[in-house]
Amino acid sequence: MKIAEYYDSVAPIWDDDYAEAKAARIVTAMVSIQRGGACVMDVGCGSGAMFADLMDGGACEIEGVDISGEMIRLAQRKYGHDPRIHLTQADFLQLEQPGYEVIVSFNAYHHFLQPRDFLKKARELLLPRGRLTVAFPFGRERMNTLGSIMPGGIARQLLPAEEEAKLWRQFFTIDCICDNDSLFLLSGTAR
Repeated sequence: MKIAEYYDSVAPIWDDDYAEAKAARIVTAMVSIQRGGACVMDVGCGSGAMFADLMDGGACEIEGVDISGEMIRLAQRKYGHDPRIHLTQADFLQLEQPGYEVIVSFNAYHHFLQPRDFLKKARELLLPRGRLTVAFPFGRERMNTLGSIMPGGIARQLLPAEEEAKLWRQFFTIDCICDNDSLFLLSGTAR
């Protein structure tokens, strides 16, 4: 099963599963948006769980990108009326529209089986000194357990945050790392 098919199948119940992630979403938005008025891309936006927190944190415009058509349809039903939010069903690695001040990937980074490709694309799409943040609403061990029960080949195991950070340093200056039982987060600015 491919990743888009998997998320198409779980889309109807997705919002029910992650209601407990509110605190992690708020922290992610606060770390990501350093000043108001930011143009943000939310990679793996799903049904738009991060949108309200990103707007509250200072985003003026959000480009939500997800590979799942069903997730984009859910987000469209919830946020399609908001002219500040634009939704795109696409493979992030195929995007060609640079100019973002912030890229956030909440609960999706582990689906990029080649993290270097993800990091390189994020760097290409960000403005100079733009910020990338990846975060998960649970600790690495729980995320790795959840990833291991997903259909084969759609998620990779997260390395300890300091090890993941080594992959980032070619493209980003990392200034925030969290790796505990309730949050896994890496954030830094484009070199």
